[in-house]
Amino acid sequence: MKEAFGTKLLAAMALAMMVAVGLCSSPLRNGYEMFDTAVFSKIAAWVQKVDQGPVSDGQAAAANGQAATANGQGAAAEEEKTMADVATNYNNDIYQKRAWIDLNGSMAKGLHIKGLYKDMWMYILGENYIVSSVAQTSTDYEYDQICSLKKYLDERQIDLLYVNAPTKYLDDSIFVKNFGIPSYANANADLFLRRITEAGIDNLDLRQELVADGKNIYDMFYRTDHHWTVDSGFWANQKLVERLNQDFGYQIDGGLYDLGRYTVTKYPECWLGEQGRKVAKSYVGLDDYTRIEPAFDTDLELTRQNTKRQGTFAQTFIYEDAYNFKRDVYAAPSMHYSYISGGVHLTNVVNHQKQQGKILLLADSFSQCVVPFLSLGVHEVDTLVLRDFDGDLREYIDAGGYDTVVILYAEFMIGAHDNESSANYKMFSFMP
Repeated sequence: MKEAFGTKLLAAMALAMMVAVGLCSSPLRNGYEMFDTAVFSKIAAWVQKVDQGPVSDGQAAAANGQAATANGQGAAAEEEKTMADVATNYNNDIYQKRAWIDLNGSMAKGLHIKGLYKDMWMYILGENYIVSSVAQTSTDYEYDQICSLKKYLDERQIDLLYVNAPTKYLDDSIFVKNFGIPSYANANADLFLRRITEAGIDNLDLRQELVADGKNIYDMFYRTDHHWTVDSGFWANQKLVERLNQDFGYQIDGGLYDLGRYTVTKYPECWLGEQGRKVAKSYVGLDDYTRIEPAFDTDLELTRQNTKRQGTFAQTFIYEDAYNFKRDVYAAPSMHYSYISGGVHLTNVVNHQKQQGKILLLADSFSQCVVPFLSLGVHEVDTLVLRDFDGDLREYIDAGGYDTVVILYAEFMIGAHDNESSANYKMFSFMP
């Protein structure tokens, strides 16, 4: 009961503080994050002491003896405990944490706070559509690396194609207009693609393709996740195949990707994306999901880090357990990974119905719902995610016998190497 008392007291105080902030003027609301970190974490530290309750004389004596034996290490460790540690413990252990996330989300939505989560680079547009800002970059590192890779591949008569996948908006100015800050996702991509085009590197800008096809960028992504939808991955693969046929000598049957030859199943409001789990279901709601699989016969084999699956498209690629929508949406697996569960890194796909074409795909997680469809048109597809790769890419390429290397990156990968703490720091590290 003591633990319940402490955490419930903390929650009640937190709620009172959120209400107080909500009643404040707009400038004070903009300082909500600092208020949350500084005040809540201090209260959490106090609650931790309350929850532990009084210490008996015997316990105190034992503790004192241990502290003396350790030459004051306990006291030193306590001094080293940072505010971040306290905040982390608070966030992990709070009573009914998910309910409080939803309460916080409801209040933020009611107060029309769109930039509450900017410390996680997330902002909320109309229709509860989550977007992220991107810092400006020179693109010098990316340019130098891809030029070096191009030279290396040319010496081995291996083709190279760079494919630019869009982020969740085509116009960077929406950030200044809606949130008063700049974003450079599209400007960075424009600069990089212009430079590599001038250097003679083939590239496919899917932003241009979606505009030409009359698509709405906001329909191509999940509202609560930074990934594009399965429908978009299917479409992107169509565009990739068209380019491979047009400029790289492939003869993939375009009719293979006639959507009428596929079974399409829609699941409305069934899951919460990775961004939505931070913002709260109560703020942004749930996303729809679409499952696409061939209605024709397939014979595929997927090897992923010493595990193997073989059979039909569904048997090979689809993680059926992800379709248990009765689970708590905060704990359920991401539907984006319902294709090739566990990720595409170090995967090899063999299509036993095709005899030609071997592609190395340097990818990020956007390729989760591209690789399965691409593999229907060629004999073999290998996929690497360089942020998780510690080997030598040159050795990997030399051992692979590839016709073509395709780099398919979401455009926010451009510039990630500017930040050593970024999870995507190595994505453009092609050559030593």
